[in-house]
Amino acid sequence: MTATPDTLLTLVAPAALEDKLVDLLLALPGMASGFTTHPASGHGREIALVGANENVRGRGARVCVRLALQSAALQPLLGEVRAALPDANIFYWVTPLLDCGRVS
Repeated sequence: MTATPDTLLTLVAPAALEDKLVDLLLALPGMASGFTTHPASGHGREIALVGANENVRGRGARVCVRLALQSAALQPLLGEVRAALPDANIFYWVTPLLDCGRVS
């Protein structure tokens, strides 16, 4: 039986890296058994704007990835992401996951 996830990891990466990041996570089913992606916009001084469209809009295209996982898998998973995409400018945060499951 698989233990219930207790940690929510959120990764925010440049949109151009979405396929690479998704492929990496799909290759790690023991650490990332499932995840959700959605488009996002990055704002702030540390957001590198790419192209005229982003410069005019003042925001960078990003992809947000959310993974529910066991806390023991967190650092190994981040290590895999760092090793595979060392200069990717991926921001992350971790929050406790009080409960999760399927409604039906």
